[in-house]
Amino acid sequence: MAFNSITIIVAPYHVGVYDYRVGGGPLRLLSHGIDRDLEKLAPISFINIGPVDEFEGEIGRTFEIIRRISDAVYKVVKNNSFPLVLSGNCYASAATMAGLNKARLEQTASTPKPGVLWLDAHDDLDTPSTHENGYLDAMAASMMTGTSWHTLMKTVPGHKPVEIKQVIYCGLRDVSETQAKAVKDAGVDVVWGKADTKVDFTASLAQILDRRSDVTHAHIHLDLDVLDESLGRVNEFPSPGGYLPEDLMGVMQMIPLKVNPTSLVVCSFNPRLEGGDTVARLACQAIYRFIEGIIAKDAPIQTSHQS
Repeated sequence: MAFNSITIIVAPYHVGVYDYRVGGGPLRLLSHGIDRDLEKLAPISFINIGPVDEFEGEIGRTFEIIRRISDAVYKVVKNNSFPLVLSGNCYASAATMAGLNKARLEQTASTPKPGVLWLDAHDDLDTPSTHENGYLDAMAASMMTGTSWHTLMKTVPGHKPVEIKQVIYCGLRDVSETQAKAVKDAGVDVVWGKADTKVDFTASLAQILDRRSDVTHAHIHLDLDVLDESLGRVNEFPSPGGYLPEDLMGVMQMIPLKVNPTSLVVCSFNPRLEGGDTVARLACQAIYRFIEGIIAKDAPIQTSHQS
């Protein structure tokens, strides 16, 4: 699909609380001028997800944000714009896939179901029955794939569970034995990060995408804790063995060469921890190169400086 603009959907919340912990991540990225940078490549517009204080508790607030992001993504895609979601929490990808699905079902031309490239140190496949530490966002991928929160996910416009084998992980490493078993039992493709060995994430993911003829379109989930802990504490769950700057740039530039990106979520960044500005700069550079890569591939977005 050829996009004619970029719409930045801003959801600066952690479990529904504005600018709290990872909820501050979207605001820090904006303060680094990501919108001004992207405006050099394409027309930019915004959708701001409003406060959800009136909803009940972490769960109620979270699912209202998911519903609102889904609605926003649907509207963006219907307007032939590319959805860039800056979110506190990872569940924005469950919301984004729902919005994409709703838009896809209304299109007259046949559009392939997108896969998901999950760039993250964590699998996020926990369910309420397997979860151990109370961090709701550890269930973001299970929400998306239909293995948790079934009743509340039915309230999300456009939600249809994504087949788990359509999810490809790259950078996964900070998992328990139970979580690692769940990933392996699911039979998904994974590029594992390793604390004691340098991994070529770009080449390894490219090899997977080259043989995955069933994944021609993909939503990109960029949890910034995929970065190695040596670059800063992205959130409260840093770990070694992650992306270095060259990995992040390489992966984000490579993806548009291998698949047709449908959307991008950037999330899970607490800017008030050590190295917050370093992480923000890297994230903004990666987003820019990703969008630049989409344009370089086949010029789907009409750049704002064209005559």
